[in-house]
Amino acid sequence: MALQKSDIEAIVGAGNVADDDATIAAFSSDQSAVAPRRPDMVAYVAGVEQIQKIVRLANDTLTPVTPYSSGLNLHGAAIAGQGGIIINMCRMNKILALDENNWYVIIEPGVTYEQLQNHLAAKGYRIMVPFGVPPARSVLTSYLERDPVMAAPSFEHGNFLIMDTEIVLPNGVLFKTGNWTSGGDPGAPAGPIRNSLFRMWTAAQGTLGIMTKMVLQIEPVPERKIFFVPLTTAGSAATLIKQIQYREIGTECLLLNNFNLAAMLNDDWTVPGKFPAAPVPSEGFSALRGLLPPWMLIVSVNGLPRRSAEKIAYEQEALRQVCDEANIELMETIPHVSGAAKIFESEMLRPWSVLKKFNFKGHVRDLSFKCPINKIDELIDIASKILLKNGYPQSNAGVYILPLERARALHCEIDLHCTDAEAAAVNAVWLKASEALMNAGAYFDRPYGPWAPMVYGRAAAYSTMLRKLKMETDPNNIMNPGKLCFTN
Repeated sequence: MALQKSDIEAIVGAGNVADDDATIAAFSSDQSAVAPRRPDMVAYVAGVEQIQKIVRLANDTLTPVTPYSSGLNLHGAAIAGQGGIIINMCRMNKILALDENNWYVIIEPGVTYEQLQNHLAAKGYRIMVPFGVPPARSVLTSYLERDPVMAAPSFEHGNFLIMDTEIVLPNGVLFKTGNWTSGGDPGAPAGPIRNSLFRMWTAAQGTLGIMTKMVLQIEPVPERKIFFVPLTTAGSAATLIKQIQYREIGTECLLLNNFNLAAMLNDDWTVPGKFPAAPVPSEGFSALRGLLPPWMLIVSVNGLPRRSAEKIAYEQEALRQVCDEANIELMETIPHVSGAAKIFESEMLRPWSVLKKFNFKGHVRDLSFKCPINKIDELIDIASKILLKNGYPQSNAGVYILPLERARALHCEIDLHCTDAEAAAVNAVWLKASEALMNAGAYFDRPYGPWAPMVYGRAAAYSTMLRKLKMETDPNNIMNPGKLCFTN
C-alpha cells in the first residue's frame, strides 16, 4: 500500500504536510558534497505521539522516514537518501524544564543553541557549545551527532553532558534511558543520571530511532580571563598544549590558524543566515590575515562559583610559567585587534563568529577527524601536500584544533572553500585528502556521506555487527536508510 499525503495529514493536520516543488527542493540538499535527493513529502510534527504514529504507518507501508530538526548538520545527514517522508521536528522547540538545584535542562529537538543559551544565561547558567556551530542548530541533534564542545578537554565536560533521553524506536515504541525508565519525571529522586546506553544512538544519523527529548547538564556562567599565545607551527602548538593541559590549566582551549582567526575578527563579514552563503569579497579579511601569526592558541581560565578570583590567579600564574619555560610569549590581547579578550569572552558562550568563513566562497568542505596529539603535525602535513599537488592554495584552508581529554587526543577540522563553480574540483580534492588522512591514522568518528564507505570499509567486523543491530531494531529498514553502512 503506497503512503498518501492524506494519511499523514490525518496524523499531523491539514496544512502541516508539504509536497510542493519549492519545499521539496529546499529539503533535497544542503551545502555538503552529499548528492541531492528529493523526499516525497515533509511532515511538520507537534509532538511525540505524532512521530510514533508516522513511524508505525511507515512500517505498514514500507516508507522511508528521515528525522529533521534544524537542517544545520551541513553534512547531508538529513537528506532523504531514498525519498519518503521527512519528519520535521523544528516546531518541537520547548525548553521543558530547568533545574537550578541539580543543574540540568530538558529540551525538545527543535530547541536551538541561541535559544537555549540565551534562556540559560538570563538565569546565570550556560550549556556547553561546540565551536563554530550555527546559532540556529538543534542542540539535541548536535549533541547526538557528537559535535565536540569547546570545554571537552576534561572528563567532567567532554564525555557526560547527556543525561536521560527519550527515543521513538523504529517500531514506534517510546523508549527512555537513565532514571527516566522508572517513569515520571526524569531522574526521579536521584535526579538525572549519566548512562551509556544512549550512545547506541549517537552519530547514528537517525538510522536506529528518533530522539525526542534530552536531559543535559548545565553549569553556572563562570568568571573568566582570556589569554592568547602566538605560534608558528602546529607541532610547536601541540607541544605547548601538552604542558598546559597536563597541568589542568584553563577550561576552554582551542587553536586556530590565521585564516579562521581572521574570518572571526573580520568586521566586513557577518554570520550567514543560511548555508551555503553568498560570497562577499573583503580586503579587510586579506589584510588582517597578513597581520596575524600563523597559529593562535586561545586559553580561557575560568573561575568557580566560590573563590573564583583565587582559581583564576593561580591558573594564570601556572600558564605564565609554562610559556616562560617554552620561551613563548603569553598575551592578554591580539595586536591589531581592538578588544580581542572581550570578543573571545563572548565567543565562549556563543561561538559562532567563525561561521563568517562561509563569506569567503560560499561553501565549506571540512575534514573533521580525531587523532593522537603527537600525530597532528604529520596529518596536517599530509593534507597540505595533497592540497598543493591538486592545485588548492594552502593559504585558503582554515584549521581549528581542540584538545580532548586533557590532550590525550585532538579534534581537528581542516576547511576547504569553494564557490558553486569550483565545487566539483574541490570535492575531488576533499575526497583524496579524506582517504589519505584515514590511511595515515586519522579517525573520522562521524562518517557522513562519502566518508561512510571509507570508514566502514576499514571495519568489516564492526559493520557486520551494526547491520545485525539494524536488522533487529529496524527490520523494515525505514529509518533513514542508506546512511552509515546500511546501504542495502
